[in-house]
Amino acid sequence: MRREILKLSALLLATVLLSQLVPRSSANDVTTIAKPEEKAQFATLEWKVIANNGTYIPNTDLNFGSYGQPAVNTRGVVTFRARSVGSSERETGIYMREPKKGATIQVVGNINAVVPFPNNLNTEFTEFPSIPRIAMNVDNVATRGNHQPVYRYFLPDETETRAGTTGIYAKLGRNPFLTGASKLGNVPGFEFYAVPGISPRLQFDVFPGSPAITDDGTIVFKGNYTETGIGKTGVFYRRLVNIPAGGPYSVELIANSDTEIPNTPPGAGIIKFGSTAPPSVAGNQVVFVGLDNEENPSYGGIYIASIQPNPTLITLAGIGAELPGLQIPGLTRIGEGLSFDGRYLAFWGAWGNDTKTIRLYCPEEGNAQRRAYCNGIDPNSVFDPTTGKWYQEKQVPVNQGIFVYDVNANWAFLAADLTNFDDFTYWNYSGMAPGEGHDGSNEEGEPVRWRGTAFMSVSDGLVVFKARTGDLNDQNLYVNPVDGIYLVDVTQNSARQVIFETGMDGADLDPTLLPGEFPITNLGIEREGFRGRYLSIAATMGDEETGWGGIYLATVESKKAKH
Repeated sequence: MRREILKLSALLLATVLLSQLVPRSSANDVTTIAKPEEKAQFATLEWKVIANNGTYIPNTDLNFGSYGQPAVNTRGVVTFRARSVGSSERETGIYMREPKKGATIQVVGNINAVVPFPNNLNTEFTEFPSIPRIAMNVDNVATRGNHQPVYRYFLPDETETRAGTTGIYAKLGRNPFLTGASKLGNVPGFEFYAVPGISPRLQFDVFPGSPAITDDGTIVFKGNYTETGIGKTGVFYRRLVNIPAGGPYSVELIANSDTEIPNTPPGAGIIKFGSTAPPSVAGNQVVFVGLDNEENPSYGGIYIASIQPNPTLITLAGIGAELPGLQIPGLTRIGEGLSFDGRYLAFWGAWGNDTKTIRLYCPEEGNAQRRAYCNGIDPNSVFDPTTGKWYQEKQVPVNQGIFVYDVNANWAFLAADLTNFDDFTYWNYSGMAPGEGHDGSNEEGEPVRWRGTAFMSVSDGLVVFKARTGDLNDQNLYVNPVDGIYLVDVTQNSARQVIFETGMDGADLDPTLLPGEFPITNLGIEREGFRGRYLSIAATMGDEETGWGGIYLATVESKKAKH
């Protein structure tokens, strides 16, 4: 499926006209899809293996063993981050594969490969800290990469210095990897990487989250930087061409910490963005979440704009505002991860102030400095003498759900809420622990804390999302929770379908397994995991070291296509 993307100038007119044509609910109606009495059906999809633990990593004798959530385009081309396990050798990289029979896995980039130009130190990649993303209709891929400094140069006083420890890297079609953005904005000759609109030239500190990329090769990303000692953030873009350094085009601004929040109510004064989130794109449009305060927002919301310098921001969903088509109070929380196909926007949101408490034990794997900080140094951590572990407790909204917003018709749907589930948020202790520094080894370059994330992906009004079902015990821990991936067609007001749930037989997903060999223990879906007819997920069966796992692809037919 390839959808014509409306120009932003036509978007406002279409919103007004179409909103008058869509039938409205009565005053007491809530546009909700899944009813309590409805029993979810199992979606019988035919799954193909993109990669699993039996697949060799290209150019090695190692097998894949651990996977991040994949992204897919409307051609069915899948890109994903994966690594090997169970060996003294280590291989980590970004890979892609076409769905056609006989297609082999291609390397987008991997550790120990030389970072593309600018690089006069022969520096190699050390990590890819976030999932890759792919353009909607073509095979352009963008990802972040970490490494040691890549460029040596001399200051005016002839002092030698080195720079560039992280960046955004892209592959345009089948062309070689190239540098899209880098911490080299204040290096002579590479001014096009600088934070726009600031003099003297200023480099970015870090590029948190995953960058998006368009069909024409424009990367759109979140960037953090420090101006006169003040940390700032924003959403930026840069047009790339397939020549070294990504071409001559400069980074351009969409919105940043100096941008006024457009939907601030009268009398509130001038309120600017205090946080922004990694954006999503379709055609020449970008959507992103911007808030005054990330942890406790009073203003902000979801915005759409043209990908052009300093564009007009149009509010799609605002903090404190009701959504058209839904008889629920105004939103008090909005999730950062947005899935957008050019017409439909999927996101997590919460309303009201009622909460429940959940306990989160400090991570036992991952970055050593972060783990050490969580275990007793973080002032929010508490010691549990029963388990001998440190934990923190978080307040989770009781009223939360997965929303789908029709941008053309100015109409919202509540695809799922806690009527049928117990939670949509999943937690990760991420960020930069004190003392780490901006050396490219930390994941985000933002203060370390527990961050809750919801996972969903939308295509033509069908939304796939991850949800948890389970009871909390008196320690605020979920008892035998079931995590699943579910499908709802909001345009048909249909009951939800179960894609897969933990505990199901892994052989139902991976045809290379024997029935009953491994149960599914973990499932992953990301914002670009469902594009056109193609759905791609990650799954683990058993445990990571002795079990099985992989990246899988299926074709989903909508009911609309059969009419």
